[in-house]
Amino acid sequence: MQDILIVDYSGPQGSVELSTAESANVNRSKSRSRVKTMNRQRRAIAFQSGTEEVSVSLTIIPEKGDQEVDWRVAWDLDEIFTLAIEKGLEGKREQIIDCIVADVNDTFNENGEARQEVTIEGLRARGED
Repeated sequence: MQDILIVDYSGPQGSVELSTAESANVNRSKSRSRVKTMNRQRRAIAFQSGTEEVSVSLTIIPEKGDQEVDWRVAWDLDEIFTLAIEKGLEGKREQIIDCIVADVNDTFNENGEARQEVTIEGLRARGED
């Protein structure tokens, strides 16, 4: 069984399924730190959790002419949008809410292939039913 990737963009540039997304990495993190007190054993007694953070890294195959989403425009104008990512053949979808483009980088390899690396920061992630 092979997994599939579907990424939907919904924002100021319209609603579109990204057919040019070559890959996507969804990163979820939460800072964790030890709670230190002046107890007799001089040891931390628990952990404190920070705020959950979510980011997405997309690799986009650039298109000539009109693009599905102009990521440089989204970055330049600080557009707010939503990404929906469907993972695998089971059709589980996750929405990344209130996204903004953090970085847009153009990459090229020795074969002359161009790619656009887009880093997106979101405020929260939630599952879709």
